[in-house]
This record gives sequence, structure tokens and C-alpha cells, in this order.
Amino acid sequence: MSQNRKILLLGVDGLIPELVERFCAEGVLPNIQRLRDEGGSTRLLPYISTWGDTNFVTFLTGQAPGTSWVGQRLPPSGTQHLLELMSAAGQRAALVHFPESLKPTGSDDLCFAPFWSGSGPAPMELAPACLHSTHLDQWTNTPQTEALGWPPTGTLAHHQKHNRFAVERAGDGFVALIPAHRGEPVPVTLSPNGERLRLTLADGEASLSVGEWSEWLPLELEGKRTAIRFKLLDFDAASGRIDLLQSQVTAPASASGQPDVAQRLIERHGPFISKWAVSADPDTRYFETSFEEGRYQLEWLVDSALTLLNEEGFQLFATVFRLNDETHHTCLAQCDPESKFYAADDAARYLEVIRRSYRILDDAVGRALAGCDDDTVVVLASDHGDVPNSHLCDIHRRLAEFDLCTINGEGKPDVAASQAFLKDERGGLEIFVNRNLVPTAEIERVQTRILKALTTWYVETTSGERNVVALALKKQDASPLGYWGELMGDVLFAYAPGFVWGTNERGDTVAELVTPGANHGPQVPTASTAFASNHGVAFFHGAGIRAGVELPFDTRRGIQRMNSAGATFARLLGLSTDSLDGKPLTALLDPA
Repeated sequence: MSQNRKILLLGVDGLIPELVERFCAEGVLPNIQRLRDEGGSTRLLPYISTWGDTNFVTFLTGQAPGTSWVGQRLPPSGTQHLLELMSAAGQRAALVHFPESLKPTGSDDLCFAPFWSGSGPAPMELAPACLHSTHLDQWTNTPQTEALGWPPTGTLAHHQKHNRFAVERAGDGFVALIPAHRGEPVPVTLSPNGERLRLTLADGEASLSVGEWSEWLPLELEGKRTAIRFKLLDFDAASGRIDLLQSQVTAPASASGQPDVAQRLIERHGPFISKWAVSADPDTRYFETSFEEGRYQLEWLVDSALTLLNEEGFQLFATVFRLNDETHHTCLAQCDPESKFYAADDAARYLEVIRRSYRILDDAVGRALAGCDDDTVVVLASDHGDVPNSHLCDIHRRLAEFDLCTINGEGKPDVAASQAFLKDERGGLEIFVNRNLVPTAEIERVQTRILKALTTWYVETTSGERNVVALALKKQDASPLGYWGELMGDVLFAYAPGFVWGTNERGDTVAELVTPGANHGPQVPTASTAFASNHGVAFFHGAGIRAGVELPFDTRRGIQRMNSAGATFARLLGLSTDSLDGKPLTALLDPA
């Protein structure tokens, strides 16, 4: 392959192959259709657990979880994965808004705004994206009786927002306070001027009518020069009604390994935002702004990719865009006919929200294709899909029923007093034997008891008895699933389709859900309905890629795994694949 080869990876959290095919058939994704027609494509089977960090790590390293998956926020090192091979060959990688469970290794590489998964705000976030309102009572907070996701201490997810702040009267006008994380709130004076509202900060001002965005206004927080913008959502001077959207405020350049490069990106393409203010949920007020902010973010990512690859000497750009996954979590259960939350007379409304996110993605693909040079391979790929949820499962309570886990007064596992437990950072499908309590000679006996707890777990449903767990293996038997080594748990398992990590107020071990939703992480990677699946997908287009090739994918006979992508990247970049577990997708590559 050419020594000048470059790769632009537009990673997408949760792109569903069946919906790509549906929307392409409708003719609303012309640029993704171009990828299919002029390039090569394949479905990819995710690894357990079927969530972003595990699978984007294996995707980009070219290695199975047993080699490269250390844990969330714990990048692999010394495994001779793809990024290490690139560094050794003097090739530069830029990971921009990529999961922080993988980082580039070279001193000339760029790590910009890694996706933050820790508790609290990301270090680069100076103030959250939020809504300011004179009428906070228009948003009713429904009490949460279920907590879904992993770890099951919050809601499914980061997709739900808790970011609304009061606008207060101040003389003849109003004042909103920008909620700085590490400092005093910053006042914004709001002055009615006819049908317009004037916003005044210390270093800038704007005049807005309803539906208008401001320009980026200068702002200083924590001694850092940054910027902020607003959208006026609702305004009535007579009644004093104001709804104002405020963008996220970030300072990512200071956290980058290449601060000069990062600063050039911001100066050229504008401030970067990692989050939008409102969930992409059609049942939420002003949800359409998520598409506006999501489009801004995605265009920023694509434009920065072209700058880095065309002008800054990078050979690989990789990012992950999350709007599509959010629309699946908020809408898929209501438009998949196999979901218990499906209603035929309302399904089209939810499907249109998903379709809209795919169209934004398609526009970005067109932007990338138009801007890349002849040596660049454009790759559009997802880490998994999604399928509707039906039941929540409390794995620690199940282990407690077999005297393997001790539950404390708060309903949480007491790890020190438990023979078996799970680790937050490992993805929620690995059970560890507590070696502080269990003698070495007894470890396999405890493994066997864990398997009994998992394989005998059933629930009665209206359609009959269902198994909660689809598969379970002892550590020593898990290598066919890509897991091995000291880091993994003593038992690996995956839930059956429709079952999701969670807890509820009653303290059930397993229970039918009352909240609509779709999921991917806990379920077996082959989970599917006629409408959607957990499968990932990848499209390759450009120099060195054969045109019009779609690899067959059959979970009964032959599949392509996530780590095949990293191995294919290595081949495109002229690197050895000897240290990679994945095999290059040679059928997609032009032998010339």
C-alpha cells in the first residue's frame, strides 16, 4: 500500500445496519449510499460487552479484548497495537473526541477532548450546556423508579439532562447565571428591546429574536479565554417569559498533547462542544436543538479531520459521534414493532427523529468526501447497534441469592464481604472471584456456583418462560469470545436480548421495565429483531479500496469481528499485522 495513505475514521456510536439499509432504500442517505456503491462494506460483530469503549478500543487497536481491553479510562500499553505500530513507524495519529479508554502513544500525536466517562464534569468543561428559564415549572421531572445502565447507579444514561436554571428579575430586565464548575457563576444581563432580547456579558453582547443563535461571544473562566453562544427559544416581553439555551463552555486545548495544533483547530473552526443542552427526545421541550448542536459538533469534527490530514501531517484521524446512539436510546423502543412500548399510531414520529440524526450524519459524510485528497480512505463505522429493552436485571442481587454476594443497606454490593462481584470499569459482564475471601483451591468451585446462578436464571413473561442470560463461560473457556489474560473476570456472560443492567425501587432481581428504552451493552452481540440489531457496520471508501464489495455476514457461518478494522488499517498504512489479533479485510482491498 502507498506510503502516503491516510485514514479518516468517522466513528458513530450505535449506527444500526438495518436502519442504514432502510434509509438508503428511502433515498435519504445519498452520501452513505455512495460509500456502499463506490467502496466496500461489512457488518461487524461486537465483543462482549457490547458497548462503545470495549469495541472502539478493539476496533482501532486491531486486537481482541483479551489483549487490549484494560477497562474504561484505562488505555492499553505495550501490546503493539495499531497506534503503537504507527508511532514506531513515525506515523502520526489524532484521536479527537474518542473514548479515553484508548489514547495515541507518540509524542507527535494528538489527543483532543477525549470523551469523558468519569464522575463529574470533564476537566475541559468549564460550564455545562444548559437551559435558562423564567418558568422552570414547564419541565416536570418524572420520579425515576428505575436506574439502568452500567454501573446501575444512574439512569440509562448520560442522555438525560439535569441542566435547567432559573432566570431572575433584575430591575427592568433579567439576569441568567452561567453555572461555572470551578468558580463563581457568571451573570448575563437580559434586556428586552421590543421583540428582541439583548444579552450582555463582561466582554461581549448580542441581540436575539426568537429562534436566533448568537455568534460565539468571548468569555473568560478559570483564567482561560474561551467562548459561549446562546439561542433564544422563547420570549414574551409583556409576560416576562424567557427560555434561553446556553452552549457548553470548554477549554480542550490545555488538555491536549499538542496544544499548538489544538489551538489552531479552535481558531480555524471555532470552539468545540462535546455535549448539547437538550436530549434528542421528541417528548422533551426544544429537543430539535440537539440536532442543531449535534450538526455543529459533527461539522467541526469533519473540518478538523480534513485540516489535520491535509495540512498538519497526520496519517490517522479517529473520532466518535454520539447523536445517533442517543436517538436510539430515546426512540427505538417506540418504533420497533417487536418492542412492548411500540404503538403503531405514534411510531412514525419516533422513527423520524432517528432518521433525522442519520441525515445529519450523511451530510457529514458528503463533507468528508468532498474535502479529502486522493490518498485518503474515508471510513464510516459503528461499534454496535441497539435493540429494545424489556427487563432490568440486578446481577449482584442474583449472586446474593446464591450466597455469593453481600448486599448492604443501600442495596449495593459489599465487595469486601462478597465471594463474587463485578467491576465498574470492566463493562458489567465479568464476574470476579474475591481472592481475599476465597482460597485458590476453591476458586473453580465458586466459578461453578456463579455459572449455576447465571444459567438457571429465568423469568415468566406473557409469552412464556425466558432465560435471562444468553451465555456464560468460565475464564478458562472464554478465549473463543476474545477474552483471556489476568485482567479479565473469572466468569464472562451476556444477557439475552431485551435484558439490561439495572435496579428499581422495589429491589427486584429481575423485573419488567416500565420505562421505554433500547440498549446494547449487556445483551449478547447477536441480539436482533426484524427491525434492528446489535451488529456494528463499517464502510470503506477511497484509495486502495475495491468498489461495490459487501462482505457476507452470517452469524451462523461466518462473521467479521471489530478487531478486523484495525488490522485493515494497518495493511492500508503499510504496517505489519503480526502483533494484531484481527485479520485484514483483504476482500475489500484493491490488490493493486
